Amino acid sequence: MNGGENNKRNRQVIRQCALIFITLSLILMLGKFFDGLTVASLGASSFILFVTPHTNASQTANLIGGYVFGAISGTAFSFLYTMFNTLDFAGVDLVLSIVCASAAAVTTFLMVWMRKVHPPAAALALGLAADPKCAQVAVAAVMSVAILCAIRHCLNKHIINLI
Repeated sequence: MNGGENNKRNRQVIRQCALIFITLSLILMLGKFFDGLTVASLGASSFILFVTPHTNASQTANLIGGYVFGAISGTAFSFLYTMFNTLDFAGVDLVLSIVCASAAAVTTFLMVWMRKVHPPAAALALGLAADPKCAQVAVAAVMSVAILCAIRHCLNKHIINLI
C-alpha cells in the first residue's frame, strides 16, 4: 500500500470506529435496562457490523435472528433458574452455572439450526439467564441491535470491510 492509500484507509478506520462510539453511546444513553453481559454482546455486535459490514456475520437477518433466539432462550432459562432458586439448593451457584451454560448452548443450537448465526447472541443468552429483569433487558437488546442494523444499512455504501 502506498502512502495515499494508507492514509485513506486510516481515515476509514477512524470513521468506522467513530461510528461504533457514536451508535453505542446513543443506545446506551437510551437504555436503562442493560447489564454487563448485554452491553458486552452489543459491543461485539457493533464490531461485527462496522468492521466487517459486508460479511455474512453482519447481515441483518443473522443479527436480529441471533438476538431473538438469545432473548427467548435467555429469558426462558432465567425463569427456570428462578424456579430452582426458590428450592433452597445448597449449591445455587452450580444451578446458575448450568442454567447460564444451557442458555448459551440452546441459543447456539437454534442459530446454527436456523442458519441465523451471530455469536454475540450466545453471550446475550448467558447474561439474560442470570438476570432477574431479563424480559426488559431482552426487549432492549433486540431493539438496540435492530437500531444498529438500521444505522449500518443507511451507511452501507460508505463503509467497507476493514479486515
